[in-house]
Amino acid sequence: MAPSSQSRPRRAPRVHYAEDDSDSLSLSEFESRPQPLRAARRRVQTYRESSSIDDNTVEASSADSDSLSEEILPQEGTRSRPKVRERASSRPQKRWQRKAPTAKRSAPSPFNAFKRQKTRSSDVVHKPEPQVSVLIPPPPSGRIPPWQQLPYHILVNIMKYAAYPLYASNSRPNSSINWLCSVSTLCRSFHETCMAALLYNPPLYPAWRAHGLIHLLKQEPGTLIIDYRRKIHYLDVEVKQLLFKKSGISIEDLVPNTPLLQGLRLYSNFDDMRTMVWAQPTARKIHWSYPAELFDLLDANNLILTSFEWNGRFPGPIEVLQAAVHAHSRPAFSRLREASFLNLTIPEKSGDVDVAKARTLFGDALNQLSELKHLSLNNCGILDEATVPMLPVGLEHLEIDNCSQLTSAALGRYLRVGGSTLTTLKLLDNQSMSLGFIADLKTLCPRLRTIDVDMLYIDPTSYRDRDPLYDELLPNGPPTWPSSLINVSFENMRQLSADDADDFFESLVESSRHIPHLKRLNIKAILKGASWRDRAHLRKIWLPKLQNVFLNTSRPYEYAVKAGNQSARSSHRQSSRIAESLKRQSTGDDTGDSDAGVAVAVHGRCDVVNLQISDQRPAQDQFHEDDFLDDEPSDDEEWNGRDMELTSNGYAW
Repeated sequence: MAPSSQSRPRRAPRVHYAEDDSDSLSLSEFESRPQPLRAARRRVQTYRESSSIDDNTVEASSADSDSLSEEILPQEGTRSRPKVRERASSRPQKRWQRKAPTAKRSAPSPFNAFKRQKTRSSDVVHKPEPQVSVLIPPPPSGRIPPWQQLPYHILVNIMKYAAYPLYASNSRPNSSINWLCSVSTLCRSFHETCMAALLYNPPLYPAWRAHGLIHLLKQEPGTLIIDYRRKIHYLDVEVKQLLFKKSGISIEDLVPNTPLLQGLRLYSNFDDMRTMVWAQPTARKIHWSYPAELFDLLDANNLILTSFEWNGRFPGPIEVLQAAVHAHSRPAFSRLREASFLNLTIPEKSGDVDVAKARTLFGDALNQLSELKHLSLNNCGILDEATVPMLPVGLEHLEIDNCSQLTSAALGRYLRVGGSTLTTLKLLDNQSMSLGFIADLKTLCPRLRTIDVDMLYIDPTSYRDRDPLYDELLPNGPPTWPSSLINVSFENMRQLSADDADDFFESLVESSRHIPHLKRLNIKAILKGASWRDRAHLRKIWLPKLQNVFLNTSRPYEYAVKAGNQSARSSHRQSSRIAESLKRQSTGDDTGDSDAGVAVAVHGRCDVVNLQISDQRPAQDQFHEDDFLDDEPSDDEEWNGRDMELTSNGYAW
């Protein structure tokens, strides 16, 4: 029995299909119409039959909310099967569809006038999301400088300062790479300067970046708006991903397209000892060596390098030193000013013959570099009392990092010969080195500007890798400071007693009038055998004293001076401030020491004065209470002494 036309109307089907077997729409219309969502494309089983109204009527009725919807009532004993749409395919498909019988229209009712037909997801007009505009506050002066009109070299330096470094540890790219690419699209001057900052040391990791750069460099410079080849000055190539694997690049495709190349660095992601200690045993399995074709390419393209890095992983220390001896005699290395040696550690099972051979090769490789000014030694166990005297004389920058066999006595003997020209001395994580040489630092390094010492030791072969291999930090007494110092930084000072700490800090205060150029003072000391009261007493005395002597408390200089008398007034106020501080120091209001009657010269030029005194065991990452707290406070209330028993007959899950 067919249902009556007075029954309650039902909603129209989700997807409307044609009655006959013929295609009412062409293939081009299927391609141009937007596809509905997954939920709308799902086949729905229904007993309603297809309507005879064409698609245009259905779409018009779904768009107009006030139009009457017409429903089709199902017939008894019949079931309509929706027709599958034919997609564009090269394979012909069969289409099966049962022809629907004649449908009856439902009589209009007052309910249909208020019932809205459900629209399809493809017919819904999505409103575009409002774009959030970032409001950048104007500068305090109210004027926006004409950035695009700045000189080229100044704008390049600004872009480098804003974007560098491009990579974090383990070759993780920073967001500054995309930032440079987006800023380069603003104007022509920005495009050239951003590309100069990006390609000065171009990002080559992962491999798809290197392939894209090589494809760009192979194009003719006349067809491009910028000669990208002349923007590249340094190359950092990760060996395992870019040269060792088959999906990498060929060094023959990259080096000839860099006519202004100055430095080349072939590195591994496992070279960072501070973050990749656990990976050191497996990192030695890369069997790759420096190809001889690389040095031939440098000579064939008349490239004169000023910076190069030798890595003992490729494949071993002796092989790398042999390659360095042969390469340093080539024209490409004749003007080398910066040299770095990594992972030059002879295995413990090596005999005396191999050790002697490695030492000889190390000395020969350094002796051929007559113009060397910058030397960096990282994780080089070969550097000991026998090889330290082989270091070249005339260096301006010396960096020794994680060389466990370096001693203070050997370093002091070298500084007596080659320390007169040093301006930067960095000594990081040398487990056997104390600070005995620092007692004569003023005479050993009279031109020294930066001294950076860190005693956070890392030894992947021992579980006690943080313990120093010396007994006393200052065996020869307190330090003496050169008058040219600008930056002084001592991190994780070990084996330091309370008396030695007093002498160390007192030497800085007494030398304040002799180091007028000091701008940064950073000291972190770990006292040995001192109670918390002693540490608190030292902090209470020396932190205010160092700040009163060295910290610059004056306001920044205002460049917009309206009258000349204002500068005279400001200098008068500064002089009165210094006089008041001298008076306060002489009366002993700040220090409270017994010898407070002695006047101390106020330095007052340091932007950073930091002093930390603790007894903590040094670690790579320091965690505090805030690192273990939630972002929001807990919602648990205080316990009132009574437990609430929840009675439930259901299961816990």
